[in-house]
Amino acid sequence: MTTIIIKAVYVFIMALVLAILEVQIEGTNGWAKNIPTWRPDPKKWYTKLYKKIMSGKELTGYHLSMFSFVFLIFHLPFFFGANWNLLAEIDVVCIFLIFVVIWDYLWFIVNPHFTIKNFKGDHIFWHSKWFFNMPRDYWGSIGISFIIAVIADQFLKTYLKEWFIFFITMLILTIITKWFIKIAKPEWE
Repeated sequence: MTTIIIKAVYVFIMALVLAILEVQIEGTNGWAKNIPTWRPDPKKWYTKLYKKIMSGKELTGYHLSMFSFVFLIFHLPFFFGANWNLLAEIDVVCIFLIFVVIWDYLWFIVNPHFTIKNFKGDHIFWHSKWFFNMPRDYWGSIGISFIIAVIADQFLKTYLKEWFIFFITMLILTIITKWFIKIAKPEWE
């Protein structure tokens, strides 16, 4: 259990650092709105596919690069000697799917231009589809991660328990960060 919590803390710190970095890059404008980045033709098949998978979000070179880079980082242990197998890959995918949700939500927590009180559908053009006060893609990402964890649990009987420990640890750290930011009110402009 300790190993899972340590892994969750490390992954959370990665999400927090990336959220802070993205705030420094994007500032008041989310989803790379004013960044000079590659924006492919919206009529291309891959752009349409991305938009469908990402709940209507625009494909940008910035986001494609960031997501790819992070996904590669999650695979780094395999290139430094950790054994790769299907269950290890499943673990990476499950963690990554939770990570992207926490990373995105932390962007709102740490962004002094946006703040968490503006975490609503009418304030966030790139999160256009909401369900129970959260972007629909958050539910989808966590749901897919959970379904994969249930399947993995059929082969590794402790996996679902480990998934819950990881997920709950990430949530607790997010709540603590939200509370800390609310009290500290840092000025990062």
